[in-house]
Amino acid sequence: MSLGCAAASAHAESFFNAEAGIGGTAYTQAADGLWLQEGFPHKVQLTAPAIEAGFTGDAYQAEHWGVSWHLNYAWLGAIHSTGYATSDANYNLATKTERVAMPLANFSGSGHDMGFLATIEPHYDYAGWRFGVEAGPYYHRPTWTADATNQVNYIGQTPYQSHFVDEEGWHLGYVVGASVAYRRLSVRYQYFANGSKAGNPIPALWTHAHVLTMNYRW
Repeated sequence: MSLGCAAASAHAESFFNAEAGIGGTAYTQAADGLWLQEGFPHKVQLTAPAIEAGFTGDAYQAEHWGVSWHLNYAWLGAIHSTGYATSDANYNLATKTERVAMPLANFSGSGHDMGFLATIEPHYDYAGWRFGVEAGPYYHRPTWTADATNQVNYIGQTPYQSHFVDEEGWHLGYVVGASVAYRRLSVRYQYFANGSKAGNPIPALWTHAHVLTMNYRW
């Protein structure tokens, strides 16, 4: 087999591969006042296990550089929050205190994000190592639910409770990232723009997320 035929054969074999990764997500919390108020006791868990799985391949490959594609499903993990809060109108963002002393409501929330990403990855290759960057759309579904008890909006009001559900469904975000691979094993960092759509009356607790995974391709 000639050198040219061998290169063509190697390229054909690498056009379609499965890949999977496991790691962790760090969600970035939205501004003070959204589900949690920094001036009052609260607890929030913003990290979670993450998995990705799908397909990848080399759309083009030269001696030391190429362009790959990825089509993956991503589960970014679930996060939770609890905390005390007053009504939005009674919370002073500047001083992080109540404008008028009233009983505090108890908020408890949880949610997760998942979706599908399609990215293009230019990369540089040397001696079995591959250094790449990627970008592409992320079609995802953030979910968020919260329960509030002992709510009051003015002095003397009978406390009430509320249940909130984010129902915006699937929408488009994006993902960018970078990776270092040695043969079939890689470490991959990704930034997910995966917050709620503008104008959503019940937005998720986060605005975006950072994901780090260890991946294997076969």
